[in-house]
Amino acid sequence: MKIVTNKGTLSQVLQKVQAITEKKGGMPITAHALLRATGDKALEISATDMELSMRTHMDADVVTPGQTTVSARKLLEVVRELPREEVTLECEPNSRILIQSGRALFRLSTIPAEDFPEMKFHEDMELFNFEAATIRKCFGKTMYGIPPENDPFSVGGVYCHPVGEELLRFIASDGHRLTYYELPRESFSGLHMNHGIVIPRKAVQEILKVIEKEENISLGLSEKHLLLKTDDTVLSMLLLEEEFPDYRVIIPDERPFSFLVNRDDLYAAVKRVSVLTSTKWRYVRLIVSPGMLHLEAENFELGNASDELDIDYEGDDFSVAFNVRYVMEAIQVIDSPQVRFEWVDSFHGGVFRDAEDPGYVGLIMPMVV
Repeated sequence: MKIVTNKGTLSQVLQKVQAITEKKGGMPITAHALLRATGDKALEISATDMELSMRTHMDADVVTPGQTTVSARKLLEVVRELPREEVTLECEPNSRILIQSGRALFRLSTIPAEDFPEMKFHEDMELFNFEAATIRKCFGKTMYGIPPENDPFSVGGVYCHPVGEELLRFIASDGHRLTYYELPRESFSGLHMNHGIVIPRKAVQEILKVIEKEENISLGLSEKHLLLKTDDTVLSMLLLEEEFPDYRVIIPDERPFSFLVNRDDLYAAVKRVSVLTSTKWRYVRLIVSPGMLHLEAENFELGNASDELDIDYEGDDFSVAFNVRYVMEAIQVIDSPQVRFEWVDSFHGGVFRDAEDPGYVGLIMPMVV
């Protein structure tokens, strides 16, 4: 295999696939990208971690067709440091690939392409076209609620399921908070999610990267896989088989108390008082009274902080403490100028909502401080 291509384009493509490669050991080959030169103007680059597979292609002058595998991370690091825009990649004997740009030469070890794991891109799967902005919104408003990788008690992904005949809901929860975004089911017409699917954390992250600058994408769904396709990239994801818990029992059906507050003012005030929080003292207390929202944070080792915001509220006094990071993340994904905060009592936590988009709900459970 020998190709000549552009440094900038190659770097972008390698950055895209590098995130797929396995970083936790396992088979050494899963840390490699598969490079395949076909025809005279195309270089195909693929990567897999056995659960998530990506195939993308880019323009290249193919001098000699062929294929090989090479460390995705190291090849990216090399390409970034090359002195010129024109880059030559050429397979050499003794399992090496030559990377040349100007007078700079690098040789990296390779593994035969025949040893690369089989990747299933479900070429026969029926695909449906969707607006990328819709996908970005659904995952952008829920991804922050996915539990960390080391959490054995929560489902590490976004659960998507129909609500009645009209709505489709995307949910993530780590046991301390829950976020969901719902929209008309017709927004994903064609995809049959009658029983719901769970899309893994890593797949959600890669979907958002792949569609970041896209306008339209295609999606396909089978019993165990979700397939996403753009003009130059295919992403195949193995769905989680874990059962998502019945989250609806922790969301109060009626939240009789609420107030509206300016989103930017609230975020800025929470961020200000968070300066005195720490890993040990990581809470903000919201104290609601007629016409006023008082915010407090206290660190017994450093001191305390407070701030106040005017609100339109005439009910009884109310006080609740939340993890300060959870509050900031719930507010940050709201698009409209105002946030609606709703509650029942101090035992059920509180709900942050977008005043102009009823589809978003960010529930945070209270802290005992």
